[in-house]
Amino acid sequence: MIGKVKNFNMQENTRSENLSPVDPQDAKALNQACMEELANCKALDIVSVNVGQNSSVTDYMIICTGTSGRHVSAIADRLHRDLSKRGIHGMRISGEREGIWAVVDAGSVIAHILQSEARDRYRLEDLYRCVAAGTDPRELAENDL
Repeated sequence: MIGKVKNFNMQENTRSENLSPVDPQDAKALNQACMEELANCKALDIVSVNVGQNSSVTDYMIICTGTSGRHVSAIADRLHRDLSKRGIHGMRISGEREGIWAVVDAGSVIAHILQSEARDRYRLEDLYRCVAAGTDPRELAENDL
């Protein structure tokens, strides 16, 4: 059993050391790097929405699901760590301690990692799709009534 744990850690360290740098000014490349890292962390239902045309805050919003509070926290921490290793600095992270909804703000990409109940409740992908389309998110609420 110890040998398996050691091999896993060696593979993890090798993968982390071989991360290619990302240009923080290239929003598309940063979005792709985030999507890859989230997939590596076993995040579920990863969705990226390009909001750059209608948002002054960021270019991409990523929404994904973690299976538990611990998983949400681990995804956020690892995304932050691995992006730092790829040359992305000045990121902000919040909500990772509670593990219900964590946010990693990498500037031109903001990643939301939520437990499924929170994701179902807030429906962020619907909100950000409205932003991407340039429509009023309140219309979404009116149509749901």
